[in-house]
Amino acid sequence: MIMFESCGYRLCTDITEKKLQIINDINSISLCSYDPFGPITRAIMTELRVNQIGVVDYLNNDLCIREVHIPCLHILGASEKYITTFVFQNGKEAGYQLVLHIRTNLFIPNKNCCPINIRVYRSFIRNPGSALFNDTQENDIRKDMYRDAAQQLIHQLFLRFDDF
Repeated sequence: MIMFESCGYRLCTDITEKKLQIINDINSISLCSYDPFGPITRAIMTELRVNQIGVVDYLNNDLCIREVHIPCLHILGASEKYITTFVFQNGKEAGYQLVLHIRTNLFIPNKNCCPINIRVYRSFIRNPGSALFNDTQENDIRKDMYRDAAQQLIHQLFLRFDDF
């Protein structure tokens, strides 16, 4: 296995075997969220199920109940931000960059709390002649961002769980 670590990035050539070993260590996880039925929580639950990790249902509790033997992923917040990248000649905004920022804490039993922050960026252009298309395009981009953020979060979860 070749491993290179610098500036928070890792290059692992044997990631599949390592991922399977970590999945065997993480059979289930407790998921706590500030918005239990929001899009980011649903995207994270979907990715956990895709990776064959069972979700213990503590979504409706205000406080995350930490069991002795189950790791807990607490979603602290998610925020979206629009940044204007360019404007039309008449001064109307034409291009945007949408930034999604997700803040979570991972509690591993008998270990410390580990914060995980994810940022996802997408750019899109608004066509002033088709408002309905713009809204549909923006919703599709947002769904794609939530899915990508959830995938990055699960990948970070595997890396952080391996560090402990």
